[in-house]
Amino acid sequence: MNARVTVVVPVHDDADRLVLCLAALRAQTYRGPVEIVVVDNASRQDVAASLPAEPPVRLVHEPRPGSYRARNAGVAVASGDVLAFTDADCLPAPTWLERAVARLEGDPTIDAVGGRIALVFRDGAAPGTGPELYEERHTFRQDRYVGEWSFAATANLVTRSSTFDRVGPFDAALRSGGDVDWGRRLAAAGGRMVYDPGVVVEHPSRPGWRELVTKSARVAGGLADRQAGAGRAARLRAAAHDLRRALAVWRTVWRDEGLTRPRDRVSYAAAYTLARGVRSWTHLRRALSSQ
Repeated sequence: MNARVTVVVPVHDDADRLVLCLAALRAQTYRGPVEIVVVDNASRQDVAASLPAEPPVRLVHEPRPGSYRARNAGVAVASGDVLAFTDADCLPAPTWLERAVARLEGDPTIDAVGGRIALVFRDGAAPGTGPELYEERHTFRQDRYVGEWSFAATANLVTRSSTFDRVGPFDAALRSGGDVDWGRRLAAAGGRMVYDPGVVVEHPSRPGWRELVTKSARVAGGLADRQAGAGRAARLRAAAHDLRRALAVWRTVWRDEGLTRPRDRVSYAAAYTLARGVRSWTHLRRALSSQ
């Protein structure tokens, strides 16, 4: 297991959690050479002050906003045979790189590995707010992402440098969903991505309602960008579909055996309605502005 690994970590104004992420990367059990590239994506904070002296971390500046543009900037200076992507707010498990590289080296037909993204909730082991209940059920389902939709979230994606060269960079124009686009291009090129539950990073939950709105708007915008060719009628149908789902949850949530407390059912339904409502509004706004 001698492959040189480059870990690419984009960061935007999250210096405190970046310190923890880098500490987790320094604690990796992988014994091959590891290069860490941090990409400062238009931060207002002094990211350089958060970097440890040892081992050296390469800092790259990408002044144009966009996490996929930042990841591309990191890849552009990478020297590794393997590229490992995670985020500044994530905590890779000690065996993260060891397990991921072992999968790649153990099977030459594997082009990329999507690992498990374990949500860490604000107040303990279980979700305590409506947005956390929503995230537990609908976000970072890496097993489904890889198995059903042929992509892995870039919070935990490891691939060969040769594969990245073959598939091409992330679409820097996308605000969200660049990982979906890249994974589907990999699949279209005949590449193989696998899910490995033992390749783990922890990701903090977003417990607040404002955070849920912000993420929902970003995801909805990315989805709309990837469907740029859709006409007005298609966007209106998508808006109506999301609106129906946003309202229907209030009928189905009372039969949801995974939620036993009425308070949790109401909180989850409210979060689901909010997230789907943002998606519906995004489709509607694009439809009204299209020619």
